[in-house]
Amino acid sequence: MGKRVIIVESAAKTRTIGGFLGDDFVLAASLGHVRDLPERDLGVDVDRGFEPTYQVMKDKAEVVKRLKGAVKGAEAVFLATDPDREGEAIAWHLQQALGLRQVERIEFNEITRSAVQEALRHPRPIDLDRVNAQQARRILDRLVGYKLSPLLWRKVKNARSAGRVQSIAVRLIVEREREIRDFVPVEHWRVVAVVSPADRPAERFEARLDRVRGQKLEIGDLPDEAAAQAVVQELQAADWLVAGLSTRTTTRRAAPPLITSTLQRDASNKLGFRAQRTMSVAQRLYEGLPLGGGESVGLITYMRTDSTRVANEAAAAAQQLISETWGDDYTGKGTRGKAPKLAQDAHECIRPTYVEKHPDEIDKLLPGRENLDARRLYRLIWTRFVASQMAPAQLETTSADLSAGPHGLRASGTRVLFPGYMALTGLPQAAKKSDEPADDEERGDDDFGRLLPPLREGEPLQLHELTPSQHVTQPPPRYTEASLVKTLEERGIGRPSTYAPILGTITERRYVSLEQNRFVPTGLGEAVNDALVKHFPTIMDVDFTATLESELDDVETGKHDWVALLEEFHTPFAQQIEDANRDMERVKVQAVETDHDCPQCGAKMLLREGRYGQFLGCSRYPECNGILRLDRQGNPVSPEGTPTEQPCPVCESPLHRIEGRWGPYLRCSRHPECEGRMKLDRQGNATAVEKPQTTKQKCPKCSSVMLLRNSKRGPFLGCSAYPKCRGIVRLDDTIRAALQADGLTIPEAPPSTPGSGPVQTPVACEACGSPMILRTSRRGPFLGCSGYPKCRSTRELDDAVRATLAAAGIALDP
Repeated sequence: MGKRVIIVESAAKTRTIGGFLGDDFVLAASLGHVRDLPERDLGVDVDRGFEPTYQVMKDKAEVVKRLKGAVKGAEAVFLATDPDREGEAIAWHLQQALGLRQVERIEFNEITRSAVQEALRHPRPIDLDRVNAQQARRILDRLVGYKLSPLLWRKVKNARSAGRVQSIAVRLIVEREREIRDFVPVEHWRVVAVVSPADRPAERFEARLDRVRGQKLEIGDLPDEAAAQAVVQELQAADWLVAGLSTRTTTRRAAPPLITSTLQRDASNKLGFRAQRTMSVAQRLYEGLPLGGGESVGLITYMRTDSTRVANEAAAAAQQLISETWGDDYTGKGTRGKAPKLAQDAHECIRPTYVEKHPDEIDKLLPGRENLDARRLYRLIWTRFVASQMAPAQLETTSADLSAGPHGLRASGTRVLFPGYMALTGLPQAAKKSDEPADDEERGDDDFGRLLPPLREGEPLQLHELTPSQHVTQPPPRYTEASLVKTLEERGIGRPSTYAPILGTITERRYVSLEQNRFVPTGLGEAVNDALVKHFPTIMDVDFTATLESELDDVETGKHDWVALLEEFHTPFAQQIEDANRDMERVKVQAVETDHDCPQCGAKMLLREGRYGQFLGCSRYPECNGILRLDRQGNPVSPEGTPTEQPCPVCESPLHRIEGRWGPYLRCSRHPECEGRMKLDRQGNATAVEKPQTTKQKCPKCSSVMLLRNSKRGPFLGCSAYPKCRGIVRLDDTIRAALQADGLTIPEAPPSTPGSGPVQTPVACEACGSPMILRTSRRGPFLGCSGYPKCRSTRELDDAVRATLAAAGIALDP
C-alpha cells in the first residue's frame, strides 16, 4: 500500500494534525503560495484573454523540490490548504507546480481530530470557480499596480505605488481629515439638577434639562452662558414636582459570535492589538499550540470568515456548559446578528474548538510571556462565543418626567431583572464620552447602576443643586484601525482576509501615519489621493469597488465569467491610463510650516516629504540646510540627543541618547571631541561597547591577524588591517571552538531590534534544516538560510513565522 500525503500551508499545522493522524499519513507544508505572477513583468497577456504567466516563486524553489519528493509514488495526495478562496488557489497552484494529475481537496474549519477525519471521508475536486475568482482578483491588482504605479512615480514626487483597494482606504482617511478641518464647532450648554422627594431629602437623584418652555431642547437652544443662567434662575424660582412616570421591561441580547472584522475591532478596543497582531495571534490559536508542553491543539476555528453561523454540535456543547455552570434558565437560542454587506457565509463564526476549555485552564496550560497574547485573545473569543449562546438579559427601565415651571427635566434608571448573558460578561459600563461609538450590541448605558427612589405622579420635589455646563460640538473622529475596518466592511470594501494587509500597506507606503492610534493622512497621501480621484474616478469610487467585490463573489459561485469581468474593468481603465499620461500634471507635496525652530539658524521648520518619509527642514533652505528627523510619534528628534545621567566611559561627561539609524544608543555630549559611547539593551539599560579581541586566526584576504568583534549583526572576525582590508569571517561551529580553545570569550549577539540586520531565528530551513536568519532587504524583512551560499532557500514572513519570531522575542517593525 502506497503512502498517503497531506499538504497543508504551515509547519504548525503539520505538527497539530500529525499528533492525531499518526503514521498513516505523510504531512508536508507548502508555506503559503508556491507560484505567482513574475516579479519584474506584468505577467498577463491582455490580448489573449488575460492569460496569466505563473512561475514558481524564487524563495519556494526548494519547497517545491521537497514537496515533489514527498508526493513521488504516493497513493493519494490530499491538499488541505485553508478553506477559502486563497486556499483554493494555493491548492490549484500546488497541483500545477507538482505536476499532479489527480488530487483530493479537503478542507476543515477547525483543526481537530473529528474535523480532519470527517474531511478525509469527504474529499472533492478543486473548485475552479473559486480559483478563477482568486485569479481575477490577483490580475486586477496586478493591472492596477503595474499600470498605475509607474504613472504616479513620474507625476507625484516621492509617490510609492497604488493599489486597487488600498487607495480607497486612503481616500476614506483623507476625506475624514478634511471633514475635521472644515468642521465649525458650535457652543451649547446643558443643565443638570440634583433633586429628591420633598419629604425624603436623602434620596437624591440626577435629572437633565430636556424641555425649555415646552419645546424639546436641541443643540443651539442654549447657545451661551447667559442663556443657560437665565434658565437656571427660572428653575431656582420654580416649584418642582413629578409630572409623569413610565416603566418598561426590555430584553437585551448578547453580541453575536465573532467574525474577522469584529475580532479585529474587539481586539483593538479591548486589548489594544493592531489588526496584523490580532490575525497573527489568531493564526497561532487556529493552527495549534502545545498545551502543557504536550501535543499541539487547535484552539479556535478558522479566523477568516464573515459568518456568525454556529455548527449544531458547537451550539449544543455551549448549551451544556452554560446549563452546568449557571443553570437551564441561562441557556439561549444563540445570537446571529446582522450579516455584513456581501457576506459569503462560507464558514462558521470564530469560536473555541473545545468550549469546555475555559480560559482559566488555558492560562495554566499556556504559561509564559510569549503566550500572553494568545491567552488574552482566546479569552476574548471564548467569552464572546459563550455569551452569544446564553439567554438574553431582562431589564426594567423607569423614566420620570419632572416639571419645574415652564421647563421639563428627565431622570431614568435601570435595574436588572434577570442577568442572562451578563452573568458572564458583567453589567455594561456607563457610556463613556468617547468619540468612538461601540457596536450597538455592546453599547454602554448611563442608566446602569443608577436607580430612582420610589416616586409617584404629582409628588413635590426639593431642589438641591443646579449645574450649568458648557459643551462644544465635536468633529467626526479620525479613524482607528477598528473603526476603519468597520467602515470597510459596511461599505463592502475588501474581504476578511484583506483587512489587516490593507491597513499595513497604507502605513508602510507612508500615505498615512498613526498618531495616538488614529490614522492621519500625510501630505504625500493627500497628493496621491487627489491625483487619483481626479484622473481615475472609477477606480477611486467606493461604490464601484464594492460592486467589483460583489462581482468577484459571483465568479466564485459560477454566476460570472472571470475573463469578462476583467475585460469590463480593463477597457475603461486603459483609456484612463492613456489620458492621465497625457493630462496629469506633475505634483510636488507642499511643505507645511510648523512651530519648531531650526537648530542651526532659528528659522521656522517646514514639514517636508522625503524619499524615506517625513522630516523637518529649515524654511531658509538652501541658505540653511538644518534638518530634524521625526520619531514614530511624529515628534522631532534633536541631533544632539537627549541628555542622560549616564557618565561617558572615556571622559565621564554626561552621555546623550541618540536616535540612530539602527536604533537608540548613548553618545558623549562632547562629541566629536570625545568618541565615547555605550549601547542600550532592550530594557533601555546602558551596556559597554566591547573592545575587539585579538585572535590567532588569519585574514583570508591579506593574512593579517583577525579581530573578534561584535555588532548589531552579532559576533564576527574582522581583519585588523581595516579599512585597507575589509576581510570578514562568520563564526561557524569550527571557528567558535577554536576561539574558545584559545581562551577568548565570544560575545552574545545583541537582542534584535527592527532594522538591526541579520538575526538567527528558531525557524529551521525547509531545504537543509539549518537555522533561518532574519534579514532585511529593500522589500522588507524575510528569512534566509544560514547555510547561504550553499543553500539559497528563503521564506516570507507569514503570520505563522511572525508568531514564532514573537514567541522567541525577536522584534519586527510594527
